Amino acid sequence: MVLAPLPDPGPPSLAVAPEPCPQPLRSPSLDNPTPFPNLGPSENPLKRLLVPGEEWEFEVTAFYRGRQVFQQTISCPEGLRLVGSEVGDRTLPGWPVTLPDPGMSLTDRGVMSYVRHVLSCLGGGLALWRAGQWLWAQRLGHCHTYWAVSEELLPNSGHGPDGEVPKDKEGGVFDLGPFIVDLITFTEGSGRSPRYALWFCVGESWPQDQPWTKRLVMVKVVPTCLRALVEMARVGGASSLENTVDLHISNSHPLSLTSDQYKAYLQDLVEGMDFQGPGES
Repeated sequence: MVLAPLPDPGPPSLAVAPEPCPQPLRSPSLDNPTPFPNLGPSENPLKRLLVPGEEWEFEVTAFYRGRQVFQQTISCPEGLRLVGSEVGDRTLPGWPVTLPDPGMSLTDRGVMSYVRHVLSCLGGGLALWRAGQWLWAQRLGHCHTYWAVSEELLPNSGHGPDGEVPKDKEGGVFDLGPFIVDLITFTEGSGRSPRYALWFCVGESWPQDQPWTKRLVMVKVVPTCLRALVEMARVGGASSLENTVDLHISNSHPLSLTSDQYKAYLQDLVEGMDFQGPGES
């Protein structure tokens, strides 16, 4: 489904939804997770990022024609599912995150009609979950959805998408391995800050040749643990003083680390990672 651009409805507004209780997301990639030992107090605390079943926290933000209409932070044991109706199929796996009706924030009736059509085509939703060092996505409805890893403030709309979310099978959308490698380079004073925000363009082609604010439905998903790792790298720098980082995952506590300790933990974490693509052997 591809829809024609519509006039800009006006300045942005914000609605914040309440936080729901999480529900597990089952997937082929989680049926036989790689065993991971319980971490002792002397072991690398960053390895908790890879423990199967460890709850990652996700910040989900939705935009209708560039207007922020929804933001919710969710701790999900194994995944979430973006849906367009609260009456969706609750037998499907993943905690449903319902995108709001456009009538709550938009005034242009034409735009509202198009957005509602996109939301109705989400069907079973857009599923997102973690397995090992990968984040996976799958669309369970008719809406074609394109994705890219970009900056938090805006999607990388000047270039093409990183891919299209597949239907009827899972597709890898984020690999923690290269992110940690880039983060190590960043802590050493070279290279740019690694990107970690996942942007999804729902129901239309990726805004490669147009401002992203012209798209009807854009959704940004930020794993807050990755944001915390980048902030730790920025604050730590070359300082020998301890800095505190909260990974925002279950069963974790804020960590006080020096810059050298942080770099050593990152290096230790990356040495145990697999740098083959999903499905490769």
